[in-house]
Amino acid sequence: MKQIMKIAGVCLVASALMWAAPPQCKSGSLTDYISLGANGCVFGGIVFANFKYSASAKGGAPVIKADQIKVDPTEIPTQTASLKFSAPWSVKSAESQGSTINYTASLPSGDTVPAALALALGPAEVGSIGSVTVDESTNVGKLEVYDRCTELTCQNSANDSFQFTPVSVVLMKSHVSLIGGLGGASLDEFYAQLNLCAPCV
Repeated sequence: MKQIMKIAGVCLVASALMWAAPPQCKSGSLTDYISLGANGCVFGGIVFANFKYSASAKGGAPVIKADQIKVDPTEIPTQTASLKFSAPWSVKSAESQGSTINYTASLPSGDTVPAALALALGPAEVGSIGSVTVDESTNVGKLEVYDRCTELTCQNSANDSFQFTPVSVVLMKSHVSLIGGLGGASLDEFYAQLNLCAPCV
C-alpha cells in the first residue's frame, strides 16, 4: 500500500509540474500574451511573461488597443529570441500616439556567457517636424531606435544593441511614440531581440 501511495504521489507531482510548465510562444495578439499572466510562454530557452499594456493619444489620433498589436516570436540562429510587435501606429499632422509594453524575460539558470539585447525599427514614414521613436528600458540597460525629421533634415537610427552580464530576469519596457508634426507619421512594426550568447554571433 505504501508503495502504491508513493507512486501516486510521484505521479501527482509530475502532473503538477507538467501543468505548470509554460507553453511554447506562438503568434497572437498582445491581448493573448497578457492573458498568459505570470506563467507566460517559452521559446529559445527564455520564458516571456507578465505582459502589461498602456496607451495614449492626443490631437484626435486613435488609441492603439492591445488586441490591435500582433506579437510574432521568431528564433534566430546563434541563440537569439526575437519578438516582432506590429500594429497600425499612425498619426496625422499635430497628433501624437503612444504605446507602452511591459514584460519579463527569464533567462536559463546558470548562464555565464555574456548575453545581448537588440532593438530594430521596422518600416516607418515621417513628415516634416515629425518623429517615430521606440525606446526599450530594462534593468540591464537602455535601447533606442528612431526616425526623426525637422524642416530641413531627417535622422534615422534603425538598430541599437548592447551586451550584458546574464541576470535571472530581464525587466522589459518598450515604449512607442509617434509625433505627427506637420506631415504625419506611421510605424508598421519593431523587433525586440534577446541573444543568450553574444560571443556566438
